[in-house]
Amino acid sequence: MNTFIHGEMEIKTAIILAAGKGTRLRSVTGDEIPKPLTPLKEQPLIEYSIQALRSAGVQKILVGCGHLLPEFNYLEKKYSEVEIVENPFYDTRASIYTLLMFESLVDEPFYLLEADILYDPTIFERFTPTDKNQNLILTSDPLNLDDNVYFSSEAGQLTKLTKNAEKIADPEGVMTGIWAFSAGFMKRFATFCNQIDIDYSEDYEVLLAQYSSEQEPINIAHFPEMNWCEIDNEDHLEFALTDVLPKIV
Repeated sequence: MNTFIHGEMEIKTAIILAAGKGTRLRSVTGDEIPKPLTPLKEQPLIEYSIQALRSAGVQKILVGCGHLLPEFNYLEKKYSEVEIVENPFYDTRASIYTLLMFESLVDEPFYLLEADILYDPTIFERFTPTDKNQNLILTSDPLNLDDNVYFSSEAGQLTKLTKNAEKIADPEGVMTGIWAFSAGFMKRFATFCNQIDIDYSEDYEVLLAQYSSEQEPINIAHFPEMNWCEIDNEDHLEFALTDVLPKIV
């Protein structure tokens, strides 16, 4: 197993956000399978990320779960690095609550991933935080799919994220759902969220962009042609199976 050391920043921890209900993919998953466990050929979607993180030297993978949580428990038995963390309010609070659950659990540098993405696992060899750029968001050019989350930046630093491209004068690309953060970031970000008095209805990425703009820069790591997709509906699933997966297995 290789450990990639990024300047003085060695990342051995990851958080995966997996608490959502995935309602737009229910036609495929039904009421028995949470979206991150959607079968893709030989294995569930989330396991592609777990295996990529393990190959990148990550030794602790915290998975924030809520909807159909018992279905995820097998991951702890299959992978020694995995720990399931329950979000009991997944049905009433947005993704920001799942992320903030980890304030007291993660003080070291960490990767942050969404559970419903499929991507080239070798990206962690090139997605490299440095001494000067320890907080990063991984971005790409827009995909030919709906539900892109567009970003804008200033001087290479994230300023805004939105699904409405019209709210950004000149969208530069889209977020992929993969981030990297420095030691102590969770406490600093949680303090910011308390100061602005969030009500947990917010998407985590919107608040991270606001934090980057107002408090602590998150730098853009842009890979225009990155092979990846998010899987939110049947069209996304078809794209994953026909365009993304054949290039990474």
